[in-house]
Amino acid sequence: MMLAVALLAACGSIQELVVPKQAPELGFRYGELLFEDGFGSGAEWRTYESGADLFIGVRAGAFRIEFSGRQYVWTQRSGEHRNVVIEAETEQSSDYDHNAYGLACRLDPGNSGRGYFFLISGDGHASIRWSNGRSLEPIVAAAPSAHIRQGQSSNRLRVVCIDDYLALWVNGQFVADARDGRSGQGEVGLAGVMNYAGERLAVDFDDMRVWRAALDRRES
Repeated sequence: MMLAVALLAACGSIQELVVPKQAPELGFRYGELLFEDGFGSGAEWRTYESGADLFIGVRAGAFRIEFSGRQYVWTQRSGEHRNVVIEAETEQSSDYDHNAYGLACRLDPGNSGRGYFFLISGDGHASIRWSNGRSLEPIVAAAPSAHIRQGQSSNRLRVVCIDDYLALWVNGQFVADARDGRSGQGEVGLAGVMNYAGERLAVDFDDMRVWRAALDRRES
């Protein structure tokens, strides 16, 4: 059974034990707080702007991904990590709900796009995906979740990447997990996806924290 507990305080001390659904004999603990980012400047992130078609960067004190057309885009923060928990606040302001957005871990520092993506959508679906840099393959296929606030709403995401264990929480509630060993280290990131030509995605990310984390074998 999944054990959901209160969010860890920003100090990052080892306090919270969470039991993975796919590995009931294991738990994991938050460790050192590696960094927190309120996106005052976005200096550590890759940014890009191409007129009205694509914007990836800081706007009004948050990191925004905004673009039109059928594609997926990402940005990543310099610095490689292995076993982490990532949390961030998101706010989706698109008129069109059939989109996806979220967090990424273990992205290739060469910016190829290779890595793990943890996505929710404006119409209330969630998935965990692997990107080979050209397409997003489902590890956990998109499925509806009652924990996702739909439409133009805010959602707080928590992502776990520890060894081969991957998991996603939304608004403090467990949503999905899986085991996958294709990447063991890389950079953390933000992502947006639109599958329909002519539609536009706009999502802001804020209040991001990344902790070192470790699996913790439980006594039976």
